Amino acid sequence: MKRLLIVQNYNANKGDSSVIHAITQSLARLDSDLAVAVTSYDPVKARAEYGIESAEWLVSYHDIKLAGSLALKLLAAAREALWILYIPCWLLAHRLGVGLLLPRSKRDTVRLYLQAEVVVLPGGHFFTNLNGFATNLSHFLAMLFAFGLRKKTMIYAQTVGPFFGRFGRLTRLMTRYVLQRVDIVTIREKDSLKECGGDNVHVTAESVFALDTDASLADALPDLVQLERGGRQLIGVTIHHIYFKHFFSRAAYVALMAAIFDGILELADAELLIIPMEDSCHAGGDRPIAAEMIAGMKHPERIRVLEGDHAPNVISAVISRMDLFIGTKTHSIVYGLKNAVPTISISYQQKSNEFMEMFGMLEYAIDLRALEADRLLAIFARANGESSRIREALSRALVGVRRSAGENNRLLLSLFGTRS
Repeated sequence: MKRLLIVQNYNANKGDSSVIHAITQSLARLDSDLAVAVTSYDPVKARAEYGIESAEWLVSYHDIKLAGSLALKLLAAAREALWILYIPCWLLAHRLGVGLLLPRSKRDTVRLYLQAEVVVLPGGHFFTNLNGFATNLSHFLAMLFAFGLRKKTMIYAQTVGPFFGRFGRLTRLMTRYVLQRVDIVTIREKDSLKECGGDNVHVTAESVFALDTDASLADALPDLVQLERGGRQLIGVTIHHIYFKHFFSRAAYVALMAAIFDGILELADAELLIIPMEDSCHAGGDRPIAAEMIAGMKHPERIRVLEGDHAPNVISAVISRMDLFIGTKTHSIVYGLKNAVPTISISYQQKSNEFMEMFGMLEYAIDLRALEADRLLAIFARANGESSRIREALSRALVGVRRSAGENNRLLLSLFGTRS
C-alpha cells in the first residue's frame, strides 16, 4: 500500500474542499493501491466529507479562531506557539532515533506524516499575502516538517503570489525556500512563473476542472427549485467577503455590488442567487456582506442568498443550473467554466483571468480593482446575448483543459515510481 498525505486543507472554504474531492476521486481511478490521508483545518468535518483519515494542521489556528473568549483564544495561541518552538527539537531527536513525547493534539498529525511516502501541498493559492502571515507560516512549517522527515514532496496545482505589504518580502523568501526544495511543483497558470522556476516546475491546470458535476444534486435545494419554477432567467453570483479590502472600502464594495445587481435586474427578466462559498461558522462567512448588498438595492425582491452550508459538489451542481454566472471566488469561476455555463469573472487575481483565457473567454473578465457598474453591465449584456455560442465554446475547450489538469496526477504518481 502506497501512502499519500495531503496537507493544509482549509475545508471551511468550498474551493479548497473541492480540490481534495478532485484529487482523491481522480487518484482512486488511477491507482487502487494508494491510501490518501489529509491534514485539515477541521479534521472531524474532513473525515465525514472526504471519507479518508484526517488530522489537524501541523500548526493549527482552528481553536484560536473559534475560541469563545479572549482567555481561551490566548491559551490556544500559546499552545501553538510552544509547539512551533518544540518542532525542531522533536525533529532532531527523531533523526537521532530518540522518541520525544508529542502533544496529544499533534499525535495523529505526526503519525500521518511518518506513515506517508509523499507529502503534497495542494491548490489553490496558499503562498500569497492575500492570506495573512500566520497562515503562510503554517503552510511553510508544514512543508519544512516534511523536509525534516525526508519525505518526497510536491506542490500541487498551486497559484504562487502575489507578495506585497509588510510581510511580502519574508513570505516570498519562505515560499522560494519551499519551492526550491520540493521534488515537483505544478502551477495552474503561467502568471505564477514570475515567482518560481527551475526544472521541477510544470504548468498544468486547476485540478477541479477534471471533477465531474452531478447537476441532480441541486434537486434537494427547495429555494433553487422554487426559483426554477418561477420561469425567470437564473443568474448566479459569488462575492468575496475578504479580498475586496485590497481594492475598496467595505461601504464602497457593498454599494458597487448593489448597483450592479440592480442594473442586471433592469436589463434582464431574471432572479439573482448569491451562492455562498464559505461555511457560516466564521462570523457568517460571505452572508453578512451579501445581506448588506441586498439591503442597499432598489429591487431586493428579486435576489436571495442560497440557504445552508453545502458540500462543494452541491455548490457546483447549483452553478451548473444557472443560465449565466458571475463569479468572484476563484473556484466558483472554475465551476461555471467546467459546467459550460456562460461565466463572467470578477478577477481579484491574475489566476482567474488565465482560467478564463484557457477557455477563450477573457473578454468576459474584469479585474476587481477596475470594477465599475457600467463596465460590468456591458459585459453582462454581451455575454447574455451570446449564451448559446459561449456554452458550445466552453464544452469544446474543456477537453484540453481536463487533459492539462490530469498532468498533476501523472507527476504525483511518478514520485511513487508509478506512471499512469
